[in-house]
Amino acid sequence: MIPSPYLTAREAIAYLKLGSQSALYRLVREHRLPSCRRGRLYLFDTRELDAWVHGHDSAIEMARRQRPSRRLRGESGPSIAAAR
Repeated sequence: MIPSPYLTAREAIAYLKLGSQSALYRLVREHRLPSCRRGRLYLFDTRELDAWVHGHDSAIEMARRQRPSRRLRGESGPSIAAAR
């Protein structure tokens, strides 16, 4: 069985070490914590929670910042086009 990257509200509280369920839902209500909804159930992607904890807007932004930067034309050194 493949483990899901999604956590329930109870699991997210434990994962983030929050003090209460109301603290979690307050962050969700204020749009400060990334979440998605499936009917009445809130789901929390662990990758998004990790990015949020580390101060990034999203997991995509965190991945972009972690990958090595590519030089653009006009910068010192060979350009991307010259490398091809």
